[in-house]
Amino acid sequence: EASGGESSQTQQALAQQWQQMQETKLKELKIRQMLKQVLEPAAYERLANIRAVNPETYAQLAELIIYLVQNNQVKNKLTEAQLKQLMEKVFAKKRETTITMQRK
Repeated sequence: EASGGESSQTQQALAQQWQQMQETKLKELKIRQMLKQVLEPAAYERLANIRAVNPETYAQLAELIIYLVQNNQVKNKLTEAQLKQLMEKVFAKKRETTITMQRK
């Protein structure tokens, strides 16, 4: 009987995990649809490339773009150049890497 209870708990855990995955997929789909509406095709394609290479960077940019849209700071579709400007502003701090050369 103990294994029957464990099996039920396992099934319940798997059902919850599946539901969370579905909710995550739905959320991502909604984000992508919103981004398609506010980005020109070239800008959306660039963002999709970023998603493939660096999902964390993509998530930050997507959040920022959606925030700007929701706060009426974006009036027209964002161009690829505008997307690049956003990226430069957001990630400028991260790029400030210094390399020190030591000579023997």
